[in-house]
Amino acid sequence: MTRLGKRSNGVFSVATLDDLKKTMKERDLYLIDYREINPKEVMGKKLSTKSLVVFSRQLSTMIAAGIPIIQALDMLQSKADNKRSKDIYRNIFENVQKGNSLSDSMIAQRGAFPDLLTNMVRAGELGGTLDQSLFRMSSHFEKEAKLSSKIKSASIYPAILASVSVIVVLLLVTFVLPTITSMFDQSLMPTSTKIILAISHFILNNWIGIIIGLVLLVVGLRFALKVKSIKIEFDKLKLRLPIFGKLNRTVYSARCARAFASLYSSGVQTLDMIETAGKVLNNTYLEDKFEVVLESVSRGDLISQAIERTEEFDQMLSSMIFIGEESGSLGEILTSTADYFDNEADAALQRMVAMIEPIMIVVLGLIIGFIVISIMQPIFTMYGSLG
Repeated sequence: MTRLGKRSNGVFSVATLDDLKKTMKERDLYLIDYREINPKEVMGKKLSTKSLVVFSRQLSTMIAAGIPIIQALDMLQSKADNKRSKDIYRNIFENVQKGNSLSDSMIAQRGAFPDLLTNMVRAGELGGTLDQSLFRMSSHFEKEAKLSSKIKSASIYPAILASVSVIVVLLLVTFVLPTITSMFDQSLMPTSTKIILAISHFILNNWIGIIIGLVLLVVGLRFALKVKSIKIEFDKLKLRLPIFGKLNRTVYSARCARAFASLYSSGVQTLDMIETAGKVLNNTYLEDKFEVVLESVSRGDLISQAIERTEEFDQMLSSMIFIGEESGSLGEILTSTADYFDNEADAALQRMVAMIEPIMIVVLGLIIGFIVISIMQPIFTMYGSLG
């Protein structure tokens, strides 16, 4: 409770009850009640990619300028642009003040930071290159944000076209066609018109059930994808789709190469690098594949050989990694490979959009053409009977 009597509640990471009381006193609060909870109960969402870029870039700049880490964190929390980020930065600041490392303090923030970033920070702390590790991470997240933005931008036009198509077809089927055909003899209508009318009557008579069914389908799919075995098969399907499969392979190859480049350049051990890279691909199926890669490399196989045996990445990735391993310049090779795949992903996105647009227009034209023919046929039949 505040001095003004306003009640509030929150979650704090402390070692003892005395630490909790001390934290309350520092914030000018009165402790009324408390309970210990499992950290899994308060797992929050990860910080947005934009927030991760800001965190990494600003902290890297301040540390490189010679500002002490505690002072840099204090400045960072004061400049946070939203409450969630501010609370997270404040908790990190308080944990570091107590003597904890920055990486441990970040891990304690209930999943707010990805494994890639925390491992890079830990490597930077051990190697004395924290500012460089954070700078690499800011560049990594900037590229990730650009790629995600390009994917979303490429999806906007097809999504709008698909939505407009569905609306137009529904209007034609449920309102236009029944209005026009109501004046004709039902027995004289052609088969195509009867089919469209049957669909129209079904939609008009069962629209509430259809909406409920669609909502249940969406909710059911969301719950189903939380089951690991189903999620693995779904993520595997992403790599098998006729048009999108190749694009997804390119995107995942870019993420893998970029993660490898960042981790390797910061001195992260090979096995830790592979384990962390598998987790940042955002694909459960590939994460399982990376466990096999990790096992193979731990037995003495080359990274390039283990990656190639998965048969799920672009062939260029394993080839370039092999060149880097043989030449002893793996870090530089990985960086250039990541840039190559970024450009390839961008080009593949443009090709995909260029291919989808005419396909959707043709499909929409065929559907609307079928409906128009179904409308016109009864009119021609009526004219013929009058003649």
